[in-house]
Amino acid sequence: MKKSSWMKLGGAAALTGLSGLVAFSQFSGKATKEEQEWVYPGDDLIDANYDNGYSSTYAIDIDAPAYAVYRIFKQIGAEKSGSFSSEFLERTFARLPFFNSYEIQEEFQQPDSMVPGDIAAFDFHGMSMEWADVVPGKYMVQWVDTKNPPAAPGSYAFRFPFMKHFAAAWCFYFVPLKGDRCRLINHWRIGFEPDNPTISAINWINIELIGGVMTHLQNLYVKRVVEFRKKQHHTGKMMRGILGGRWFNTGTPAGRWDGTPLFEETYTQWMRYGRQSPAVAEIREPVTDNPEWPPTGPGTPWADIVDEDYFTDWEEPEFSWEEQIRQKKEKTYLKGWGKKKPSEEK
Repeated sequence: MKKSSWMKLGGAAALTGLSGLVAFSQFSGKATKEEQEWVYPGDDLIDANYDNGYSSTYAIDIDAPAYAVYRIFKQIGAEKSGSFSSEFLERTFARLPFFNSYEIQEEFQQPDSMVPGDIAAFDFHGMSMEWADVVPGKYMVQWVDTKNPPAAPGSYAFRFPFMKHFAAAWCFYFVPLKGDRCRLINHWRIGFEPDNPTISAINWINIELIGGVMTHLQNLYVKRVVEFRKKQHHTGKMMRGILGGRWFNTGTPAGRWDGTPLFEETYTQWMRYGRQSPAVAEIREPVTDNPEWPPTGPGTPWADIVDEDYFTDWEEPEFSWEEQIRQKKEKTYLKGWGKKKPSEEK
């Protein structure tokens, strides 16, 4: 085939792909006209610093209660259960470390698991939004603004090329519908400076085209999850098959719940479930305190070098952000860190 033919074929494929992106992001999954024009809680964060606020709103009806949908979004984030969109697209094109886990996890469902000021992480290099509003069961707002960067050390307020300032509020609203159903409103509002055609085009591509595809996919993924229709990843099937003993059957069960629906339909382990009855207790009790460690007597590997008094009157210190900041700045650790002071021994 001639070079010109290959170029034509490539151009046709690119045009087809672009057309698909436009159709998926602009002509499906969008909220109603009234929903798109509505002023939502969280829009004020953008409008406070920018006069060119722009919204992009998607919506979907879900056959599950509003609280069930809220619980999924309470786990969103690179440091939690992922983005609930296409992790392949997130990792391949955006280079964001999202790995989706669709099980409800205890550690992410506590009253303090998500509070205003927490980082809504996109990656582990500092690209961050910050949770601004968290209204249990009703709505959540994550927000970033170069004029008011996130508070956490190591984080930064991101912007796209050629922009001096950029702000975005990514918001999730849960509207309960009759019959234990829910309307999920997935809403972006952005502002930027300077306001010119080039930067407006960059933002449209990021928020409407690429962001629209990911937002629409996110709504579809969440709908499948809470309606109990999400399927296991092929990679998960492979790992269970190879390392779980499924494909090379030796008669050893793949897991404690092997052969039951609880195992077959649970694609990610429940991280804290075992606290109720640790498997180790079937052999011996778990150990959380051992005054005999480290061994210090003659004949031990560390007899000549061990600090025998290190753990005397020691207990795990209460975590302190102030001390963490001091360590980072001064690059030193407290002398006798964790040792009881004389006033504390009484």
